[in-house]
Amino acid sequence: MRPPITTRSLLASSLLASSLLTGSGCASRRLLRLENQVLSSELERAHTDLEGCHSQAPPSDFATDVTLDVIASYLERAGFQGVERTENDLLVVTIDGSNTRFKISAQLFQREAVLYLAATDYLRLEDATSSRSMVLLLTQLAALNYDLLLGKFQLNPRTGEITLSVELNLDDGLGYKTFEAASHHLVRTADERYPELARAAGGDEL
Repeated sequence: MRPPITTRSLLASSLLASSLLTGSGCASRRLLRLENQVLSSELERAHTDLEGCHSQAPPSDFATDVTLDVIASYLERAGFQGVERTENDLLVVTIDGSNTRFKISAQLFQREAVLYLAATDYLRLEDATSSRSMVLLLTQLAALNYDLLLGKFQLNPRTGEITLSVELNLDDGLGYKTFEAASHHLVRTADERYPELARAAGGDEL
């Protein structure tokens, strides 16, 4: 990396020029031209370094300090209508999919630097019509988790609720494009996979 331009270096150049001005007029003019060339070169280097710093800055749609207000604005920008904020600091939006109706919730864990997105009000273990269909449903959930590249189906053993969730790491902040891709993928996967999970819950072989 080039050394930074300092006031001391510029002052030294000016003092050197001043000390030599007592010589001949030609020498003084040559010295002034040389000094101007040096200053112009240093100025050009400074502009180049500044442009490099600007190019490394985060884009305007990237948040280094991720808050619920930021996530709410990302949700609205991504086309999710009717975003609600609950008393326990959850952002919730209802999704009317092609195959089922469910909700997307966003929960921010500041200490862990994690944003948790989940498809909720989606499916419950008690929707299985028999013990056999329950086994089919659980087997299908495990098979889907094996195939999914993003997101994971989870079963809450206490409530029996089945959710599809994804966690976004916030150590370096969060960009809108990353959020948009993850949230839309979550919605699309939940809606597209619902029919086969519903068939399993009904005891139908897949």
